[in-house]
Amino acid sequence: MALTVHSQDAKSKGQVEIFFLHFVFALIMMALFLLIIQWFGGKLTWYNYSKYYVMFIPLTVVLPLIIAITTAFSYKKVLLTIAPSSNLNQDRLKEFFFKEDYKAIHQADGKIVFERARFMPRFLSLNFDKPYIEVTPTDVKVYMLKRLSLVLIPQIQMGKRFEINPDQHNA
Repeated sequence: MALTVHSQDAKSKGQVEIFFLHFVFALIMMALFLLIIQWFGGKLTWYNYSKYYVMFIPLTVVLPLIIAITTAFSYKKVLLTIAPSSNLNQDRLKEFFFKEDYKAIHQADGKIVFERARFMPRFLSLNFDKPYIEVTPTDVKVYMLKRLSLVLIPQIQMGKRFEINPDQHNA
């Protein structure tokens, strides 16, 4: 029996905090970028800096706003339901998260919680990115980022990598 995947939007949390974090970082980076340009140009005065900061508002304010909005929207969550659980190779599913630079932080009662392995990606997501796998007798539920699910869903639906004994139903 082939694996079926049902995807539904899940409640996301932390998008507002991620927006503000990335907006402030991008504002600081654009201000420093303008400061360095004026410093190398030899025209660094408070009057010139403030004049050019206002003149280049599309770069100094609007661009950080766009960066922050797109980053916050990229943290949407999705709940995948993969059935049947008896035909899913759960070790390969765990291995998928390990290859995507996650580490398992909690395992109990058929539920495995992951978090980012490195500090900087974990900090930039404010540790809100914690996918988990929950195994039930009939199906497997995977709660993860939507952008990560766009990589996983085609592999499950079209490939045989996540199936146990994939050649049995092809005969």
